[in-house]
Amino acid sequence: MIWFWELSWLWKMLGVALLVSAVCVAAAALIGKAAKIRPGKKVFLLVGILAFVISILAVSYTHLRAHETRHDL
Repeated sequence: MIWFWELSWLWKMLGVALLVSAVCVAAAALIGKAAKIRPGKKVFLLVGILAFVISILAVSYTHLRAHETRHDL
């Protein structure tokens, strides 16, 4: 069970990535509504996937930098 605890950063990262994806898809829907256009499902899928990947990269980089900083202290 200790391996599950050691991966807690992974679960947090996935949670953040899913939250960011949902916010970006909602923002795309609002932008489409404000511009009076109706984006297709493919647009929402693309926005969600890109937001998920970018947020995973950002969180991974931040996590890596936090470990480097801790070791430098």
